[in-house]
Amino acid sequence: MKTLSIILLLIGSSIWLTAQTRNIPDVDLKTLDGMSVKSSEILDSDAPTIVFFWKSDCNDCTDNLESMQDAWQGKLQQEGVKMVAVCTDCHGSWGHVKPMAYGKNWEFEIYIDPNGDFKRTMNISDTPCTMLFDEDHNLLGRQTGYCSESEELICEKVIQSLNQPSVNIQVR
Repeated sequence: MKTLSIILLLIGSSIWLTAQTRNIPDVDLKTLDGMSVKSSEILDSDAPTIVFFWKSDCNDCTDNLESMQDAWQGKLQQEGVKMVAVCTDCHGSWGHVKPMAYGKNWEFEIYIDPNGDFKRTMNISDTPCTMLFDEDHNLLGRQTGYCSESEELICEKVIQSLNQPSVNIQVR
């Protein structure tokens, strides 16, 4: 009976992943310059997009973003994958994120989720969280937790997900 419960839980989890937020919602985000942009506009319509949810006061999150940028520039960018980061802890003040991004030479797009609306609608309970969307804005997979030290494996999983959309990008 315990085994059956575990199997049902796993099946339910995979169905939840597939059924969960198939398309990105339309909530307001901010650019680093304070301009408003709809969350549905941050995804590329011509290529897959990786979206990282992170906190600016978390050193592990920023280290993770730097590591993933290296992996993205080395392999995924050539595959046409777009990379976007969404800061989730900037409620009212996000002036510190722009100098941080420029100081670390981040070349991916960065947005601010000032009220946490995007984070809530995407059902993000913990950061960092990485999500992969296809060019039709469908969620292909998600990874919660730090990816540091496993960037190559993440890249392989992302490329595998692009070729076989039912593959989950979990690496643990």
